[in-house]
This record gives sequence, structure tokens and C-alpha cells, in this order.
Amino acid sequence: MRDHHGRIVASALLIALAGCTPTSPSGSETTASVEPSVASVASASPSEAAEGFPIETFAALGDEPVSDGLAAELQAVLDASANGDGLTATLITPLGTWSGATGLAAGDRRMVPNDQMSIASITKTLVAAQVMQLIEAGELSLDDLAADRLPPDLEFDTNGATIENLLSMRSGISEYFVDEDELIEATTSDPLRVWTTEEKLATVAADRGPVGQETWEYIGTNYLLLGLIIEEVTGRTVAEVLRSGVLAGEGYERLIYQPDERPTEPMAMPRGAPADTFDDGGGYLPSIANATMFTSEGAMASDAPSLARWFRALCAGQVVSPASLNEMTDLEERPEYGLGIWDRRYEYGPQSGALGHTGLAREGYRTAAFCFQDPGLVVVVLANSEDHDVETTAGNLVDAAST
Repeated sequence: MRDHHGRIVASALLIALAGCTPTSPSGSETTASVEPSVASVASASPSEAAEGFPIETFAALGDEPVSDGLAAELQAVLDASANGDGLTATLITPLGTWSGATGLAAGDRRMVPNDQMSIASITKTLVAAQVMQLIEAGELSLDDLAADRLPPDLEFDTNGATIENLLSMRSGISEYFVDEDELIEATTSDPLRVWTTEEKLATVAADRGPVGQETWEYIGTNYLLLGLIIEEVTGRTVAEVLRSGVLAGEGYERLIYQPDERPTEPMAMPRGAPADTFDDGGGYLPSIANATMFTSEGAMASDAPSLARWFRALCAGQVVSPASLNEMTDLEERPEYGLGIWDRRYEYGPQSGALGHTGLAREGYRTAAFCFQDPGLVVVVLANSEDHDVETTAGNLVDAAST
């Protein structure tokens, strides 16, 4: 679900941070935001050296377990951060990999590290990476007009926006179900309702803002349209394209695109919910209504280890090419929100190089997945409470792993 509603723009502080050059784990400056042309993105391969994002740092991270002492310290941090919520977390660090869990998952069952939960808007990063793969294959271009790539019978004003504008939340297109109370009512009053694209787009206001501006606005409609574009260009469902694209390979079986793919045990229900809540939602996290409402902007589910593996691969230049990754993380060209990547340096400090995404499902989940360029690690936190401060929990874990 959307992390924010209404207009979100980059403040002077955020613009200033976005202009800072991230530091690598060695402390040396990296060449940030080298913006490749569409042609260079299309021709780049994951084996090429990155000029900006420090892919070598993340490629060197392995799955060997951390020491027993560090594992105990990280578990203590997670336990202290829970405040009664159910949490899972995974860290992939230079010192090793750790996954932990605390609290209750469903009824009186204790949470385990591979409990699946909704990851909500973190879905956007995976969809953005899939679009970049299609660009690399020559099937799309960042400069393509969205209107030229959508289904020809779709009657919708795309405001002259390009694929790049949609990815970076700078299309000027209005939100669907812009009223948060109406949106919550739509997804909770009948959890078994199946929402259609036509129903959602029919709620988009006719107003359009400036397209391609430096400031950005968190609008889920952008990623709803990107999902339609993926399907139109490939002739396949988003789920099929993801599974053969950015989710190809081992280790991502529990990182799923709902409702096409179904969650499997173990699964965590929202805090305090009975174990049969899963059936009440039609067998989805948190419900079929939520999954069909948010689709390509926020319908995915995962466990923490799978999501952390994927973000490590992304930041290692193994999901998209290094040139594409540089484009996605060019936060000088696109302050605060890149191409499906959110600048989190305002949260953790400019030296951290923290980038990634967060997610919020109002029916009971809050999530975070970040790559920290310094000290060079990946952190994922999944909570079965929409009120949990996942950013602080993630920061506490990073601090513990970095000392």
C-alpha cells in the first residue's frame, strides 16, 4: 500500500542530501549519478564495472552466518525494538548473514525468520527493476511516451509522461482513491472483493500537474500504469515477466507477486489477528481486495531472507546492469526518489548511502529494505503491525552490525 498520501515534494534538506556524493565503505568518494544514455543502458551487461554505485561491495557479501556473539547481539536488538509487534529481519553484512524473528505471527505461534508478510510498496523497486530489464532488452526506452506503450484501448490521460516520469514519480498524474479513508474502506469493508484496473482508474481525478519536474509526488497510479505497460509490451502477466526476469534464479520462491502467486506457510498475520484471518482474506496477504487494489504498486509478499537476497543482488549489479543501477540511483538528477529507489540518507545520514524502499499495508504490515553503501550491507525488516517504526529498527540493527 502507499507509504504516503497527498503531495510529497523534496525539501531543501533532501535536495541538499541528494546532491551529496555517497562514500564507499573504504571512505573514498564514488562517482555518483553518472547518467548513461538509453543506448548505454540497453547495451550494458551485469559483468561490466559500475562507475557509480559500489556493486563490488555488495557482490562480495556472502551467506556465511555471523558469529554467535553478533547473532545474539542482533537478536537482542530485535527483541528490544519489537514493542509487542511481530518482527522478522535479515542483515547481509561483511561479517556474515543473520536472520531473526521475535513476537507472535498468528494466534500464539511465535514468529520465525521465514514468515511471509505483505511487503506493500517495496513492490515498486522490483517493478522498476523489471522495466529496466526491458529497456536493456530494447523492448522499452526511458524516453518512450507512456501513452504509446499502454493498451491502445485504454482511455486515460497520461499527461505526456514518459516511462522515466512514471518510474520517478514525476508524471503529474493524479492518485487513484486519493482520499485515504475511502481507500481503506475500499480494501477492508469487503476483503474478498476483486478490484479491476478500470474501477481503479475511474477514480483518478482529471487534474494533472507539471510533468518531469525536479520535485516529485508519491503517486501509486504511476506504478499501476507501469504494470499495464509491462503486460502490453511483453504479452504476459506481470507475475510471469517478473518470474522469468528479476525473480529468475534460486532463492526467490517466497518473494511472490499476488494475486497471481499465492503465499505459503509459514505466514504472519497482522498483530493480534486470529490464525483464520488468512482465510477471511481469500488466502492472500493481507487480502485479495488489497492484492487486486495495489497490484504492481504494492501487492507483493515475501519473507525477510528472500527479500534481502534480492536487494543484495540488485545492489551488486546482478539483477539489472551496473549502468541501469546507476540510472535507478541517480539522485542528483532526480532528488529523493530515483527510478523505484528512495533516498533514505535523510534518515541515516549522508555518509550512509542508504537507498531502498519502505512499505505500508494498512491492514497490518510495515516493511523496509535498504542497501547501505557505507558500511556496505543490506537490511530488511518486516513487521506485522502498520504502526511499527521499521526505519528505526533497521537503523538499530545496522548500528549493532557496524560496531
